[in-house]
Amino acid sequence: MFKFISWILFIIIALTICALSIANRQNVGFSLDPLPFTFEVPLFALLLAAAFVGLILGALATWMKGGKTRSENRHNRREVTTLKGQNVKLARDLEATSTPPQDNTTKASGASRQLEHHS
Repeated sequence: MFKFISWILFIIIALTICALSIANRQNVGFSLDPLPFTFEVPLFALLLAAAFVGLILGALATWMKGGKTRSENRHNRREVTTLKGQNVKLARDLEATSTPPQDNTTKASGASRQLEHHS
């Protein structure tokens, strides 16, 4: 279902970009004010370039802001792996050191019979 919604959104965005490009084909002058360069480019190219640069800068800012969280996640994953290994080791040690439980009721009843027999 998510894939279907993704395709629908992709088609809507693609159609919007096509409509924007067709409606804004006229050339405009683009200059970087302190520099002596002036370019004649279609308006839709400037709009799409600005959207692309904004997308890249936003993604970069989000990635940089999430650095602390990613670092904590890596640390926690390492700690969980270490603790799981220790847990397995402790479980093996416990199995190796534990003795099978003895049936104390049989011994107690045998001892009480011996006492009754001697009296």
